[in-house]
Amino acid sequence: MLTAVAADTQVRALVRTIAARQFDGDTNALLSTVVREAEESRVVNPTEPGWVALKNGIAQLADVNGFAYQPQIYIPNQDEGVLAGDSVVVAVAPADETLTSVPGYVLNPAGQVQQTPAAIDEAYVETKEVWVLSVNESSATNPTTTTTLEAVPLSEAGPGVLATCNPTGTRNNKGLEYLQKWRVPNRNEFGGWFEGKREMRAIVLTTTGVTIRTIAFPSIKKKYIDRWQDSDLFITTWDRAQWGDVLGYQWYEEDGGPEVTIGVSIPFFGGNINANVKWRKRDDNGGSAAVMFSESTYLEYNTGKVAFSMCSQGGDGGTGYDNLARTGIAAASSTYPGYSPARVNDGSTNTSLGGGYSWANNAGTYPPGNPEWVQVDFGVDKTFRRVVVYTSAGYPIKDFDVQVWNGVTFVSVAAVRNNTALSTTVTFAPRTSRLVRVLGLSGPTHQPGFVRVNELEVYAA
Repeated sequence: MLTAVAADTQVRALVRTIAARQFDGDTNALLSTVVREAEESRVVNPTEPGWVALKNGIAQLADVNGFAYQPQIYIPNQDEGVLAGDSVVVAVAPADETLTSVPGYVLNPAGQVQQTPAAIDEAYVETKEVWVLSVNESSATNPTTTTTLEAVPLSEAGPGVLATCNPTGTRNNKGLEYLQKWRVPNRNEFGGWFEGKREMRAIVLTTTGVTIRTIAFPSIKKKYIDRWQDSDLFITTWDRAQWGDVLGYQWYEEDGGPEVTIGVSIPFFGGNINANVKWRKRDDNGGSAAVMFSESTYLEYNTGKVAFSMCSQGGDGGTGYDNLARTGIAAASSTYPGYSPARVNDGSTNTSLGGGYSWANNAGTYPPGNPEWVQVDFGVDKTFRRVVVYTSAGYPIKDFDVQVWNGVTFVSVAAVRNNTALSTTVTFAPRTSRLVRVLGLSGPTHQPGFVRVNELEVYAA
């Protein structure tokens, strides 16, 4: 029936046009759309027996045990320049997903349907046009997030901004969790080439079985699915008090059909995530894996069918450095030639004397009586309660205050007097601010006019 319909030049052109639109991300044309547009454009006779038979066949699939299946024509590799011919080879997608080839059919010069000499396989459709009669795999509803958080790729984190993953591979509480990339190592998973592009999905679950979100990834061809796909998809702000220390990822490949409820159990060290999730009857299980807060984000996860990796950004601990000062910008009231405020947050706690190791105030504007300061600006508010100040060997700061900006002025949160140590730790009630500074009141006893800071560390706990 379809072979006979495809013999019409105008119908062939219409089907190819509809498939090229890729209405669901693939080069397919719903037969219902073909029928409607062909009749609207008057390129067919609606009462012609072959055409009526086609419409009747479509109608029979409108209610199969309460679910409407959508028959379609799938044209593999149309989007990659496969050449269209004057005649069309038609194949039928098999029910057995393990098959790699099927018979092909064409109309001979006498108008009779005959089988092609060669079977139709993946290599054949790389260079030749084939119309595959199949069932559209799109579900009745599109997966959506169950939270109010917007799915933001890293590349869209802000105008011209590429979000930076924590460089140490650690997670901080309330950090931004991203699913950075994924792939299907064995590209023959989830059926054959007849089914068109793969529609990979992932359900993200908490330890109590609550679905945070269901993710629909862009469709991808089978022949490319074993390559890493850079999704960079925002998952959630990982608030440990809200979500706990484990998130489960249940993967599947969407094939469509009626909605069903499936029980899943995702093991992790110390227990299991048990939940009932919803997908479609014909969907393929892609396996599951648990992601633990304590694990390095450099770890690659593998469900047995899907490999993926995560990325974490920011949070209470900054951008991966426990020392919040490491990612701030340092500045000072004055600087002695050869020294630099940048030394106070370069990560080196070397207490040697000299400009290569520390900041020191300039001569002429020096304490006592004229306090000098060096500060770190985080750029955004951070919450912290502990500061460590390193100074120079033989020249420790005798008196200094630790101050934070309250939005109007700097206020002292700790005072150190008569200090002789090269490393001094001060703690205080948690403060939230974007600026922290060391206010030098007096240098060492033998040189009170100069204060030196080799390193300033700031910690959330």
